[in-house]
Amino acid sequence: MTRHKTFRLVVDALLMAIVLLQNILPFLGYIPLGPFSMTLIGLTVIVAGTALGPRDGALIGGFWGLITFIRAFTWPSSPVAPLVFTNPLISILPRLLMGLLAGWLFTWGRQRWSTGNAMRLAAGCAALVNSLLVLGLVYVFYQTPAVATAFGATGNQTLGYVLMISLVTNAVPELLLDVLVAPLIARPLRRKWDQLTS
Repeated sequence: MTRHKTFRLVVDALLMAIVLLQNILPFLGYIPLGPFSMTLIGLTVIVAGTALGPRDGALIGGFWGLITFIRAFTWPSSPVAPLVFTNPLISILPRLLMGLLAGWLFTWGRQRWSTGNAMRLAAGCAALVNSLLVLGLVYVFYQTPAVATAFGATGNQTLGYVLMISLVTNAVPELLLDVLVAPLIARPLRRKWDQLTS
């Protein structure tokens, strides 16, 4: 096996282990905020996509999605999880696409800008797509009082209103964190990957 394939397998295995730990250990992957959870795991998915490419980003994102799906049945991360993340279109698809998009956008952006700027673009867009897909699909599939209540809707508040609040309070901080931190972690890995594949 060539050195770059070994490096890729080791990094993918390490990132999967990190995603698993982030799902198991409190506050390492999810920070509970009422009915929502601020998610830090997307950072790991973005690192995979920008450091190794779209295939690895999709692999790590899909792995996170699969764990999200399983946890919704066994050990939910929030009161909302058993109601919506039991649907694989919401639990798996956005996470998989997040990693894929991070890799594609980094590859595209790197031909036009510096590595750091390409990573920031990829991180921001991937985080935004994940949040918009999850919240958008929840809105499309789950227009029920039970889900609205689980999301914290009270009185005349609708599910759409509560999801918009979630977009501001959760998705924006996650996006900013990913844009600032992902390049710091991914750049050394990418440099090593480029050395091995050149």
